[in-house]
Amino acid sequence: MSYPPASRIEARPDDGRRGRTIAILLLALLVTLLVAACGSGPAATLVTYQRDWPDGYHEELTVTDDGRVTMRHGQSLERLTLATDQLGALRDALGTGLPAGDQGDSLVRTVVLGNGTTHSPVRVEAGSVIEMLEILMTTHTLGGIQAEGASPPPVRTAAPPDVSTEPSSR
Repeated sequence: MSYPPASRIEARPDDGRRGRTIAILLLALLVTLLVAACGSGPAATLVTYQRDWPDGYHEELTVTDDGRVTMRHGQSLERLTLATDQLGALRDALGTGLPAGDQGDSLVRTVVLGNGTTHSPVRVEAGSVIEMLEILMTTHTLGGIQAEGASPPPVRTAAPPDVSTEPSSR
């Protein structure tokens, strides 16, 4: 079989275009995957609130900047999500400062800000961020609105009937 001379072989007009197009598409896909992988990390911590009771019982509440809340009451773990307006109110309250507590308080409250700064002890003061965190931890509400995913507050029943202190007649 004879081949035409090299001078007679004509280049196709799309030579190299297909290869460049595929390389560009692969590069774009790689960049997209890298951006997605880097952006899917955990949200940054906005604030952590801790209560340490005299009997050693420890409670901790962490709020991330995307509104997710993790609470630990001893060994119990709860997760909820704050609405955007609730998260905004919490951010605003954090900007007003933290009321200092007394070293003699039996219940020690601690706040750790997202930048790692620790404030302890702090005290509950009307209108403060500490009051907001305290309410969120105990009632799972913020601004009177139940946080998403929160278990309802315990139902309070009538007081138990009076129990006689007299010995039984067995």
